[in-house]
Amino acid sequence: MSELKHLEPQSVWQWFERLCAIPRPTFHEQAVRQMLVEAAEQRGLKTVVDAKGNVRMIKPATAGMEDRTPVALQAHMDMVAQKGEKSNHDFLRDPITTRIEDGWVWANDTTLGADNGIGLAMGLAVMFSDDIVHPELTLIVTVEEEVGMGGAEALSSDWLHMPYLINLDTEDAGEIFIGCAGGRDASFTLPLDWQSVDARACRIRVSGLRGGHSGVDIDKNHANANVLLARVLGSLYSSIPFSLSSFHGGELRNVITREAEALIVVDEEIALETVSEIAAAIKAEWPEEEHLQIEAEFIDLTSLQVASVENTQKALDLLLSVPNGVLRMSDAFAGVVETSSNIGVVQTTTDGLHIHCLMRSLKETPKDELSLRLTALARMAGAEIALMADYPSWTPNPDSALLKLTSQVFREHYGKEPPLQIIHAGLECGILSGKAPKLDMVSFGPTIRAAHSPKERLEVATVAECWSILVDLLRVMPQRSHE
Repeated sequence: MSELKHLEPQSVWQWFERLCAIPRPTFHEQAVRQMLVEAAEQRGLKTVVDAKGNVRMIKPATAGMEDRTPVALQAHMDMVAQKGEKSNHDFLRDPITTRIEDGWVWANDTTLGADNGIGLAMGLAVMFSDDIVHPELTLIVTVEEEVGMGGAEALSSDWLHMPYLINLDTEDAGEIFIGCAGGRDASFTLPLDWQSVDARACRIRVSGLRGGHSGVDIDKNHANANVLLARVLGSLYSSIPFSLSSFHGGELRNVITREAEALIVVDEEIALETVSEIAAAIKAEWPEEEHLQIEAEFIDLTSLQVASVENTQKALDLLLSVPNGVLRMSDAFAGVVETSSNIGVVQTTTDGLHIHCLMRSLKETPKDELSLRLTALARMAGAEIALMADYPSWTPNPDSALLKLTSQVFREHYGKEPPLQIIHAGLECGILSGKAPKLDMVSFGPTIRAAHSPKERLEVATVAECWSILVDLLRVMPQRSHE
């Protein structure tokens, strides 16, 4: 990781390196929070930690900027923990190791944590700077963003008294984000009756997929391993009914699943031939998934728990019926996904079959409509459904004063009008706007690709671009309003 220290701007990359050194998957942010608080207190920054674990730092305005509009910078401290099939990385103990290749920073077959480590690093570099001109600054660092945005949900509106907030959690340099999708979790539980048998089991595995972020990548034609495996099993079942023993695919509902595996009890000769035929058809349909593998093998097991043939059919019917992918494109914003659903996690337990989905929408009512559909599907399947972790969208404000100012700075840097974007992903801006309706917000960040996957990478040159824009934007903040 030492090579990161030599990248420019050094202050940003040094902070990013420190963040990479500390394990920080969602719900395990204690160590990184302690580092942030200790560093802030040593620097003399006024620092508060709330009951949820969110951190707020306040830095007074630099000389001559006391009468300028106060600004909050906002990022989250947790990261998605995903690794490749052959990786032995322990996200609770091991630092993220990095490499620089062709102008990009990568991790070693794990997520990099640039989402949102690089945004947090930029915020910290400003807060700990000695030579950056700025008004009164607040840095708000939240927890649990990647799983339900629990930190933002628990945040007190008292932390949001300033007029302007800059969110540093988007992933396309040169673009200003002014809106985002909201989300809601849907979790199915289908009871299954298990029986113990001694039999040769057929293991069917789907692997080698690209995966990705279930929001920003949902329209990029990335195959979902849960969906493909359900199709393989459904097609096989139509040829020869079998008993399901297990199904395991995915770990997080906001990730497009890269691999999934099932165990079934079925006739050996027919199964291998049929799976081979199905696999060939699926691979022909997905040429973009260059490393896709669909494999079947038989293994000897004792005391295998299996569902009945009838229960297996119910499980497959439900799996095959749950919607996945883009459900509607926006009428108001060209090329933007309005509503989607991702089957992120499928697993069998002693309780039965569990399917965990994340729906996203730019509007609130499509989430309600999709919830009705999923509830009806669960009722027909004999399953229970839980709808939870709802968070609102961030509605664009084209008349935003902060947007006008930010656009001006972007024009000066890039020599052209900046694209205004709405991201089909959850930003904490949606929740924060609900807590402080008058809070004026924009979001921007450097270019990150394949977030939420082991292929996550950060474009080095765009970090310097965003840093320069952030520094200039803080310098030109207008006079404080005394209304």
